[in-house]
Amino acid sequence: MKKDLRIVIVGGQHVGYHTAKRLDNRGHDVVIIEKDEDRVEYLSDQYVASVIHGDGGRTSILREAQLGRSDVIASLTSYGAMTNLGICMIAQRIAPEIKTVARIDHGDDEEYEDMVDAVVYPEELAAHAAANEVIDVAGGGVRTIEEITDDLELIEIEVVAGAPAAGKRLDAVSFPRGAVVVADQTENEFPGPDTVLEPGCGYVFAVQTAVTDEVVRLLRG
Repeated sequence: MKKDLRIVIVGGQHVGYHTAKRLDNRGHDVVIIEKDEDRVEYLSDQYVASVIHGDGGRTSILREAQLGRSDVIASLTSYGAMTNLGICMIAQRIAPEIKTVARIDHGDDEEYEDMVDAVVYPEELAAHAAANEVIDVAGGGVRTIEEITDDLELIEIEVVAGAPAAGKRLDAVSFPRGAVVVADQTENEFPGPDTVLEPGCGYVFAVQTAVTDEVVRLLRG
């Protein structure tokens, strides 16, 4: 995949705007389609994307966005899953090679896999972030970085003094099968067998959810 993408986002409200802003920060070329005139004026003043005023569900507006020279269309409107799925399907009729992402508000990803390439569920992502903040302010010391699948996640764990693994080298700790240390957050490096699990330091693990509690017990007691 080439480094710089051309991405069309339908819907320039909160989700669409912040998605565009992140993509622009990563150097990608972003186009936003938004039908609310006041919002279009606001988006134009932010300089994070080219902005088209119009209804993204209309073929003529989608053609104006030049889907044929775009890599991805993401329909992120707040009008529901069926609207966003429909926009993506129209886009693929116009430009069969374009990749599609639709915002959904309910259901399981697998329900839509025959319709679009990927779905996003902003409410679920917000809940994920909120849970991390709740744990953080309570001094919980465990933060989910990414839920890769239903059974696999990346988590950051801060080691507590007195925990079973605290102060030990990695090769001296018997972590359960399904848990791998992938990063030392303090040293910004990949850990090795001689890495010492220092109290107060954070480490990133790829873990199967079935063994998460055991890993947390080893590092936090």
